[in-house]
Amino acid sequence: MCVLGSPLPYLSMLLDAGQRSPGDALLCLSPSWLSRSASSSLMVHKAVTFDLGGRTFLSSFDPPRKVTYFLSCDPYLNEEVTHETDCPIGSSGSLVKLWGDVLTSRVLLQKTSIHTPPTLALLNHSAETTLEEGIVGAVELVLLRKPLKSSLDLIRKKVDSFLESKAVRHSDKVVLRHSGARFVDQASVSKPVYLSLDSTEEVWAWVIQLLPCLLPGEAVLLEAFCPPLKHQAHVEVRTWEEYTDGKPQIPDLSFRLCAIVTRSPQNTPLLYKLVCRVGASHAPLSHHQSLCQSLETTLKECGFTDPAFAVSLRGLATKTALDCLRLIMQTESNMSSQKRGGVSAQTDMIGVDLLFTFDGATIKPVVLGFHPSLCLHYSQPDQEQEIKSSDGEMEACRGTLLLTPLIRSQHYLMQGKTVLVIGAGGYSKKFIWEVANHYQLKILLVDCDPNHFASKMVDHFFAVPDLADHLQDDQHCMHICDWLTSSDLHPDGCVCFWDDCVILTSQICDKLGLRGAFPEAVAIAKEKSRTHLHLLSLMKATGVQTASYAVPCLHVESALDLKKAAERGLGHPGAAQNRTVGFPAVMKLEYGAGAVGVRKVNSLAQSLAHFERIVGDLKEETDYPGIGLGWGNAMTLMEYIGGTEHDVDIIIFSGQLEGAFVSDNGPTRPPTFTETAAQMPTGLAADKRGQLIMAAYHACLGCGLRDGVYNVELKMTELGPRLIEINARMGGFYLRDWILQLYGVDILLAAFMVACGVRPRLPSATDLPAGGHFAGVMCVVSQHLQALRTTSRLTYLRSLHQEGAIFLNEFAAADELIAGEYEEPFCNVAMRDTCGERARQRLLSLCQALGLHCPPHYDLKFFLSQFS
Repeated sequence: MCVLGSPLPYLSMLLDAGQRSPGDALLCLSPSWLSRSASSSLMVHKAVTFDLGGRTFLSSFDPPRKVTYFLSCDPYLNEEVTHETDCPIGSSGSLVKLWGDVLTSRVLLQKTSIHTPPTLALLNHSAETTLEEGIVGAVELVLLRKPLKSSLDLIRKKVDSFLESKAVRHSDKVVLRHSGARFVDQASVSKPVYLSLDSTEEVWAWVIQLLPCLLPGEAVLLEAFCPPLKHQAHVEVRTWEEYTDGKPQIPDLSFRLCAIVTRSPQNTPLLYKLVCRVGASHAPLSHHQSLCQSLETTLKECGFTDPAFAVSLRGLATKTALDCLRLIMQTESNMSSQKRGGVSAQTDMIGVDLLFTFDGATIKPVVLGFHPSLCLHYSQPDQEQEIKSSDGEMEACRGTLLLTPLIRSQHYLMQGKTVLVIGAGGYSKKFIWEVANHYQLKILLVDCDPNHFASKMVDHFFAVPDLADHLQDDQHCMHICDWLTSSDLHPDGCVCFWDDCVILTSQICDKLGLRGAFPEAVAIAKEKSRTHLHLLSLMKATGVQTASYAVPCLHVESALDLKKAAERGLGHPGAAQNRTVGFPAVMKLEYGAGAVGVRKVNSLAQSLAHFERIVGDLKEETDYPGIGLGWGNAMTLMEYIGGTEHDVDIIIFSGQLEGAFVSDNGPTRPPTFTETAAQMPTGLAADKRGQLIMAAYHACLGCGLRDGVYNVELKMTELGPRLIEINARMGGFYLRDWILQLYGVDILLAAFMVACGVRPRLPSATDLPAGGHFAGVMCVVSQHLQALRTTSRLTYLRSLHQEGAIFLNEFAAADELIAGEYEEPFCNVAMRDTCGERARQRLLSLCQALGLHCPPHYDLKFFLSQFS
């Protein structure tokens, strides 16, 4: 990330970026430190680099470094070297000038319900001026003609008429200001001034003095004074010195608010910070000559002690500020790239100045103007007090300063990368190829089906008919590498999203020298019993707590294995202390997926019966494609774990935790352990959430998984987290979409990035704010066939999804509506809301109407009841 100009406006952002990604936040103090390459990339030759702990270094780069996110500020807002660059721009000189102009912002706000002060604007007309003379809402615009002297009489009439208007006469003063960032007053001080209405001649004298100073496109603004909230009467407390010496003179104070609003990666406005500027009321408050403190502290000092009142005002200010950025984004979407200042130029952050005033008996917010970086410059990190409202509204719109710059930078870095993907997967993976195209990635896909639908959605496709036979993975690895060589294809990374192919993918990465987990590590994670036994042996050998999350397991290939284990203490009292499996236990396919074949067993007899049933029904890949039978139908017997079930989707790069997202699963459907319901973010307390994240992270590291995006299934018990299994690939079902919508992070892109050796930096690895709550339920054909053909037809569910009424994830094609003894979820229907409880209630009501709530066999009320 590169900032060109003064260090002050974006200093806090540079310091944060240096802390999160040391050495990647650059400050250029001169345009000569930059150059533009022949391919329109912006290159840095020299810069001040920001590192951990706020350390800075003056660095020179040979070869120069490529800028992946750019910001400019005074005095270098519009330098030639930055024109026509292809890198993401957070705010170009053109946009800074546009939104820093008070007149432009106020005219724009007249199209909305947002209040602004009634204003008379005297504009020095220029060829670039697009504003027309006349009255727009609360703004009256007068274009100045040349020579100026010929129109002074008309201007005087306009000024007198404005000063006599009802909107102005409710107060005893008027505000005089300059429209742009270049403020002008009598003493050339950079701030607006209050002028008394007792003397209209004095007001006119100020106006006539300022008019000749206007540059083309600038304006003198006369605006009605909006009295801010005043102090309420409170009990006077005086010290003994004050009592004996007389009452001290207390200045009359006023305050206004500065809201810093950021654009999320999904183009949603989010509040980063809301602070108050407090100062004497005799003159307009400025950013650099006023105190900065929280809204709550300010209201208490003003005598407004009711916490509900503070929450209400914060909500009102937040909504107004978010609406302002939303309007800016809509306006910019209709502007040409030339007017925005670049193909990739957009406003990612804006400061909104506003105040509260009385409108009769109602308090209303009034927007004074926008400041692209001034609010950030003069606000300090510890000067905002976070207040959470009971319905989650404040939490849902909380943003971070660095998320969008980091995400846009990563998108830019990944453009044009070539990625080898092993295994196309089924219908549920269709989105991968569409998203890869959106990110401008070149995909080389390998799959066993030469007619797979994905073959037409990628750049290169290679069919390996016996790919599902994993006993031949060594030969497959050689075959695929030979294809790459003969086709002159050179992937930047290799990744897998299909559980069956994770080991083959790791072998290819190892052979090609690409970043990825070692084959041995993936093999440990792939075999469920081996995962636990490896972690238990690790704890025994080293004594480290990394393995304390594992539970006793037994690898089962025949009924004889179960009988021999029984002789060694299987199912006996105290089995857990002896690291043998006790009953009740869970029996599942060793290499399985989708909970197919999972069953709770309470005795050796039940274990033998379930084993015989599985090995009779599920023998080879063709019996149930995609659930791991290509690895065989061996089973694992794992001790049953009580507690609540959770998923942790985790991003690891070079052994470092880069991101983690926790979701809650509802009670599984007996007796098959099929997933029924889920919610995100987790309802667990922050410390419990942290325990789950650390358990998932340590379990991955314990198995040797140091590079990748993984899905870890755990249970939270009374004694802490316990591991169920590690999926050595990105989480499936709805997880990627929910994380993207709530956190603005695409774990699919993160998987591509790690594979290509690009570190996926986030503002926080474990504590990103969630933009709301998801609650979702699974639909299964055995229970919902009738509804999916009538009240919940896929076409109807898709239309609800398009309207935003629900969030739909499809896992199978419409022609796969066939019930079977072993089944996976057909789709997931979810509801999003700012409040988790409300999301669950709305989801249950909708599912009742859609015919998806089918008690007692599929009781969604029960499945959702566990969440908090």
